[in-house]
Amino acid sequence: MTVRKSLAVLAAVFGLNLAVTGAVFAEPSHEAQAAYERGVAAQQAGDMESAVTEWKEAAEGGHTGAAWILANLYDKGVGGVQQSDAKAYEFLLRAARGGQPAAAVRLGEVYLQGNENIGLKQNYEQALKSFEAASLAQRGDAQYYVSIMHRNGWGTPVDRTESLRWLLLSANKRYAPAFAELGRVHMEGDGVVKSRIDGWGYLLLANRFGDAGQRAAADELMEKYEGWMKPGEKEKAQEMANTWIASHGGA
Repeated sequence: MTVRKSLAVLAAVFGLNLAVTGAVFAEPSHEAQAAYERGVAAQQAGDMESAVTEWKEAAEGGHTGAAWILANLYDKGVGGVQQSDAKAYEFLLRAARGGQPAAAVRLGEVYLQGNENIGLKQNYEQALKSFEAASLAQRGDAQYYVSIMHRNGWGTPVDRTESLRWLLLSANKRYAPAFAELGRVHMEGDGVVKSRIDGWGYLLLANRFGDAGQRAAADELMEKYEGWMKPGEKEKAQEMANTWIASHGGA
């Protein structure tokens, strides 16, 4: 079973997000790969204790997929392991350094917030580095975070132009939070020419492409700006959204 397939199976079993989109895993040693495969076999046989033991050996030998699995297991406290922020961070760091972009995004979020439980202070510079590393894999969430870092001057000087560039790159991946932020900045004229039509159109796109939580966030912004819209502008905004979809590969 390949790393991608085994991660998909584990994600289904434990309800984890083990995305490998854009991943460029570092080549593990033969011993690490063998340990990883023994771990997968043990997991399939229902022996999670042995699986975790094998994956730890694999991760310590440079197997990025094993490190990513363990980071998620310890983060959620599933798969027979006790929840541990320290262990989750340890294996998250291994996975990110091994070329797993989703791990780099998660690591960036950890640095962005800090974690008092493990004595990790908020570190904007490290957060930005992690997001930038993940953005090389063309991940919309990573590009969104890079945009936010530039807009707020976190770990880098404030640069609204650079922020907008990254935000548009993220939106082109149909990442709903990027559409929502584009909606906000256009509605408020925050670093761009104010445009209620464009702003509302981007919020429609956020609602169109978001998950339940992201749609709720877009709905909150639409409720906030509802009274700003003039007659006929919502219809024009819908046309703008439809045009965007048509010019970016359709629905």
